[in-house]
Amino acid sequence: MEVRVDTCRTIDVRLPNWVGDVVMATPALRALRRAAPHARITAIGTPASGRLLHGSPDFDRYLALERRGRHGGPLGWWRAGRDLARDGRPDLHLLLPHSFSSALLAGAARARCIAGYWTRERSLLLHVKPRAAMEGKRRLPIPMTRLYLDLLRAVGVDGRDESLTLPLAADEEARADAALAALRLARDEPFAAANPGASFGASKFWSVEGFRDTIRGFHARRGWRTLVLCGPGEEALARAIAEAAGPAAIDSSHAPLPLELLKPVLRRARVLFTTDTGPRHIATAFGTPCVVLMGPTDPRHTASNLDRTRVLRVDVPCGPCHLKSCPLDHRCMTSLTAESALRAADELLAASAAA
Repeated sequence: MEVRVDTCRTIDVRLPNWVGDVVMATPALRALRRAAPHARITAIGTPASGRLLHGSPDFDRYLALERRGRHGGPLGWWRAGRDLARDGRPDLHLLLPHSFSSALLAGAARARCIAGYWTRERSLLLHVKPRAAMEGKRRLPIPMTRLYLDLLRAVGVDGRDESLTLPLAADEEARADAALAALRLARDEPFAAANPGASFGASKFWSVEGFRDTIRGFHARRGWRTLVLCGPGEEALARAIAEAAGPAAIDSSHAPLPLELLKPVLRRARVLFTTDTGPRHIATAFGTPCVVLMGPTDPRHTASNLDRTRVLRVDVPCGPCHLKSCPLDHRCMTSLTAESALRAADELLAASAAA
């Protein structure tokens, strides 16, 4: 089936679930809006992603998938599809995830054209189904920004700009100022941020000692404190790191920042020390230098927008494994040192000052 995006009146875009992937989908959303300026574009994703993207000019409405409510259970996909169809049958439904359930949702919405990467499980549900390049039996790892833009090319949209963008509302700035003030961080005080969490699984986590020594070493080098961030369920981890680092750390575990407030906070941070998780990409969208401690994931998936990023990793025989927990000795992460993180931060800050 051929489809012309510029003639579509209604377009649905099913976003990925992971926060980092959502941020890496922003170039595709931007390219789609430019190609279809008059279409009504609906983005579909998690409630958290809706808060992160609130105010974006690249879509007109957002359908939050309430997994614990209306869209939960075995028929949640059907109810979500029917919610989309209430305002009319979509002309085009783009599937950024590779899941079978996302194709079922598009089918329930009765989309005239469903476009997504081919997989054996959902091939019969797709009308436009390009095949991703393969490396052996696995999909060839390319930057997710490019993967999403390549899908758009299958429906006639030639987007090439892979830069990440996120909207930032005035109320988010004000709320972030209040939250940082409550943490006794002055408005004009320079600070670093540390994001130790790994919602993907324990395999992405570095160590309390690694973050402790990095935070202490950074404070000794520059006199800046480090704000230790945490997501839901990561409070104990953030608290342990902050307590171990002492006065060099600012503990946010008693009042974790909502996802949307990470945007103004990370924009203000001078540098971010982070595992390979969503906040990395939020910081990148605002040009904040990032030191990324990467272990079990293939770096080719995120190999774009690296001009202000240093990815620290060690090649090991068992990696990249993409396992949620390490069955061996976690050598891919334990081999990384605080000194290498500090050296990377020095390089990034020197380059930033020279720019």
